[in-house]
Amino acid sequence: EMEQTFTEMLYKVNSLKNVQGQLKGLKDRIYNTKNAELIKTYDDLMKELVAWDEDMVQRKTKAYDDYENFPNKFTAEYIFLINQTESAIPKVNNGSKKRRQELEVQWSVLKKKAESLINDAIPNFNKQLWNAGIGAIHID
Repeated sequence: EMEQTFTEMLYKVNSLKNVQGQLKGLKDRIYNTKNAELIKTYDDLMKELVAWDEDMVQRKTKAYDDYENFPNKFTAEYIFLINQTESAIPKVNNGSKKRRQELEVQWSVLKKKAESLINDAIPNFNKQLWNAGIGAIHID
């Protein structure tokens, strides 16, 4: 179950990171419209996407020592628990079960935010993009 959940997390992380890239590529076109509402929605959506991504993944680590300087994010915590419970020794203990429950509560909040972005915020922004003659972004 945890591996399925982790796969779902990574799918959402990759999809929303891809959306960020698409939006960055449209920034100049969006700002050139001089449409204040479109620009505000763009800025707000980018902030939400970046904040969610920063909660999920630590992207500042580039070298070995960086792991000491930048804290792990949610996906690292989750995969650590998976790796810890995959071995035969020690067997899954109560501490691991409790940690899983804690992480599942956190994931439900993060997942809800991702689904809100995917199902509401991005499609609504796409409507604004179409109305401005820019087109739309897609979610993988």
